[in-house]
Amino acid sequence: MPKNSRNIILTIMQSMKTYVNDRTVLFEPYRANLSDLESSRKDITRARIGIYEQTELTTDRVDARYANLSTVTYGVDISVKRAYINDDASRGELPLLDLKDKIIDWASQIDAGAVTDNRIFTFSYAGSNSIIRNDIFVTMTLNFTAIKDLSTTQT
Repeated sequence: MPKNSRNIILTIMQSMKTYVNDRTVLFEPYRANLSDLESSRKDITRARIGIYEQTELTTDRVDARYANLSTVTYGVDISVKRAYINDDASRGELPLLDLKDKIIDWASQIDAGAVTDNRIFTFSYAGSNSIIRNDIFVTMTLNFTAIKDLSTTQT
């Protein structure tokens, strides 16, 4: 069962991977530098999805002002490989948008408490940035917010 932030991310990632159910998508529990994707990532056959924790803000305190709950922001980077530099949207942007829709659909159905043993209570879609188009990949970051339980030991 997930106990710390690392295990929460791995558990959420596994749930997302099961829902997307696409062997051509590589899932990783960290943010990747886009220039590294462009230059050195030969292991990505079609797409990469990276999930990572961004910010955390304590929202609720108990007893002697001990942290109880926090709002955590998670980023989900979707990067889709294109055929070549001047490819049209059908090779990059449109498959990226299909993956985006699957992940948003997954987030609307997930029972975050059950998946993470109540380490986080909610996992909600908050928005996305615009598509970044580079030579090899097109990338979009989706943002999610979660309510995290801080009242139990984080080990």
